[in-house]
Amino acid sequence: MPASTKLATATYILSYVAVKAPALVTTATIAKAVKEHPARIRQIVAALVRARLLRSVRGARGGVTLGRPAETISLRDICEAVEDQGLLTLTLKDPFSAWADKCHVHPTLSKLYRDFEERMLVSLSDYRLSQMFTK
Repeated sequence: MPASTKLATATYILSYVAVKAPALVTTATIAKAVKEHPARIRQIVAALVRARLLRSVRGARGGVTLGRPAETISLRDICEAVEDQGLLTLTLKDPFSAWADKCHVHPTLSKLYRDFEERMLVSLSDYRLSQMFTK
């Protein structure tokens, strides 16, 4: 499974919108700015709106703007809004059935992966969107 780029892309999106605030920004404009396919931008923007990190305004002059101040949005908030898989894309092969009762590799590594991921999420909490751009 390839590594996900949703966290980075979502952070680029939010930082771009933050720099343009309080103006509304369209997903087409964002797609051009971050050099990403418009459909992918719309998908990520929709997740950010659901998480209330962005606010969407419909209509001919519509677009998105930050849902709350950049200083209050952590990278963990962004990650939890857009990632649909674990931060660690390591895959564990299930143990061989004849060896499973004697082998502790799978449960040990599974616990380590969960612990690593939790530490990563805690670290992401320390960084704010406002640190990701300059106006």
